[in-house]
Amino acid sequence: MTKTAIFEPSRIGCPSIPGTMKGIIMSLKGVEKVTVHYDERALEVLFDENRVSEEEIAKAIGREMGIAIEVRAGTRNQKSPVNTCPM
Repeated sequence: MTKTAIFEPSRIGCPSIPGTMKGIIMSLKGVEKVTVHYDERALEVLFDENRVSEEEIAKAIGREMGIAIEVRAGTRNQKSPVNTCPM
């Protein structure tokens, strides 16, 4: 089943960081589309939840970038408890 989630990095200090995160997310099996919202400091991810989970996406970013991620599932007002940072 296709699902959308909003991923909000704990920090975006450099303009290249969202593009790097987009590449990490797009490399995961089951991710269909990633849209970067620079003004909101967020990434909107469309993915097949039968192939990859929100937690797996957040962990992949945390592993590669060392950035904690807050996830908003579904609408932009719902918060999911997924927070991750490898440190």
